[in-house]
Amino acid sequence: MMDLRHGEVDYYETLQVHERAIQEVIDKAYRVLVRRYHPDVHPPERRSWAHAKMTQLNIAYDVISSPERRAEYDAARRLGRSRSAETDEAVTSERVLKCFNHPKRPSLTFCWHCGRPICSECVGGESHGHTICVTCAEVMERERRWRAGTDPTEQPQRREGRPMGTLGLIIHYGLLTLLLGMTLWAVYIIALGFGNTPRQATLIVTGLGVVFAVLVVQRLLWRVICPACGVTVGHAAFRANAPWHEFLAPHPVCPRCGRRFRPSELTQTFD
Repeated sequence: MMDLRHGEVDYYETLQVHERAIQEVIDKAYRVLVRRYHPDVHPPERRSWAHAKMTQLNIAYDVISSPERRAEYDAARRLGRSRSAETDEAVTSERVLKCFNHPKRPSLTFCWHCGRPICSECVGGESHGHTICVTCAEVMERERRWRAGTDPTEQPQRREGRPMGTLGLIIHYGLLTLLLGMTLWAVYIIALGFGNTPRQATLIVTGLGVVFAVLVVQRLLWRVICPACGVTVGHAAFRANAPWHEFLAPHPVCPRCGRRFRPSELTQTFD
């Protein structure tokens, strides 16, 4: 970087980035400095100093983060015409009085998450003991609920029709047993057709039957926890709660809260 004249402010030095830094690097450096100089992390006797540092950071970031303002600043910087200390102080005094969301309202503090100046109406609470704005509070709450497996915009799944209940389970597993029996009988006939003895064909069918039995037991024991209400649900509960028109392909919907599971939340294929 070029040396600026005494009393002048270099926005790149304020943000602690190189003059050719890309926007992602500038954003990351800005957030790191916000958490370092935020007034909430300093004792009361140093908060006025931290407030001034945050104001300088916001002014520098406002210029450098805008392609148009950054190009204009770089052009003036190359010619050695930077803002004077008096001009920066005037801008600082003007900027510190403005809220990011309400430009005509005085700012009360800075958001810990985004670093923007906010007024009393825009204070959204605290995160890890630090002040955050309403927008960041909503974003952080949405991220928290998303990581927990719930979509805040998702509505309970409406079910139309009478649930299958126990009768539907009996019919389903009865048909499944009949299908597996027919498959084993077909395998037995095919094994005999290839010249195997009845004993050999029986052994083949028995081995295949054991595999089928393990798969059926695994299907009956499979469980998944609903992220919304915490209830444990299995295949049988999904099917018993589904209406009859979903007999062939019931939707995985929580029987307690009506929330529909997403495919990424299921540890195996439902059907």
